[in-house]
Amino acid sequence: ENPDVGYTQGMNYVAATMVLKFPDREDLARRHFGEAMLQFSGFWSDGFPLLNFGVQLFARLAERHLQGLWSHLLRNGVEPLMYFPNGWLSLFGKWLPLPAVMETVDLVLECGIRGVVAATLAFFQMQQSRLLAARGMEELLELINQDSRTAPIDGALIVDVARRWLPRGDEA
Repeated sequence: ENPDVGYTQGMNYVAATMVLKFPDREDLARRHFGEAMLQFSGFWSDGFPLLNFGVQLFARLAERHLQGLWSHLLRNGVEPLMYFPNGWLSLFGKWLPLPAVMETVDLVLECGIRGVVAATLAFFQMQQSRLLAARGMEELLELINQDSRTAPIDGALIVDVARRWLPRGDEA
């Protein structure tokens, strides 16, 4: 319903998450989907302003607090714009197993881009040993964009760790 955005890839994951989260309440699913589209329209609108802002915030925090992993990603030629569109435009639907997405969506809707960045930092922190063991761009991108959906990732733990990241995001 936002003419500046229209439909883009990833929105179907957000819609499906809301339908699954509120299976007996279509009105709530529609309302939460609408809220997500409004709050995160900058992920999908021309120039991707919210995506760019989030990438910059993530980069500052990862460089400061996840130095080894951040250096490993960059050393292997893995830049944020190679993986964030996949994860963020679907509000984690393409990164996390469905139960973890269901847990994470509340934090994301509550905290906006700060919640997205915090959940992403939590995800990378929790997957750090797997990512550091990966060699090369292809293996890293496969771990981030595909393998994580089938990994046993605890959504409640992601939210808990993400909430600990939130104050750091405010300082950046």
